[in-house]
Amino acid sequence: MKNRPLLRYVLVMAAVYACWVVLYFLTARIGAQRGPAFDAAIGLDFRIPFLPVFQYVYALCYVIPLGVFLVSTEPAWLRRAYTVFIAINAAAFLVFVIFPVEGPPREETIRQGVNLLQWIHRVDTRYNAFPSLHVANPTLVALLSHERHGFTRRTFFFTVVALCIAAATLFTKQHYVLDVAAGALLAVLVHRIFRRIWPVRR
Repeated sequence: MKNRPLLRYVLVMAAVYACWVVLYFLTARIGAQRGPAFDAAIGLDFRIPFLPVFQYVYALCYVIPLGVFLVSTEPAWLRRAYTVFIAINAAAFLVFVIFPVEGPPREETIRQGVNLLQWIHRVDTRYNAFPSLHVANPTLVALLSHERHGFTRRTFFFTVVALCIAAATLFTKQHYVLDVAAGALLAVLVHRIFRRIWPVRR
């Protein structure tokens, strides 16, 4: 693949990111205006400790979607990867509006003075919690890597990163267990659907 087409895909990804940011905050505002949100907390959530060090792992969720370029730069494959990414996020945005769910309280973060999370909280509300896109997007990258290369070191790396980010969302009290499970399940289901309706050769 030549540099010019690759640059085009990078620019498309940047445009998708920009649209994602706008829609993410728009759906959060709509969810907040709809009134009381559903509480997804279960007993297990109260047994998980707050571990501030995981804030740095959590922050990886904002850059890991770029990992698709480390999986493959083949044009047909990238087009479908983008489409799956958009479909997963569009489905989540729809749930955010129809069924608002609030994430965990943030008193612990404020009390312990966790700087990175406090900065994130200035722009990100507790809404848009279920399903967790912080989990869905890294899970998708791991699935795409497995589809493209099998269970190689690259796939192992993306899988570990996805699992670490999922754990970080719990240890930083950004999401509940049900949010994490729903995000991973959403990624698996949408990826599987697109593999069947839009096959791409290795």
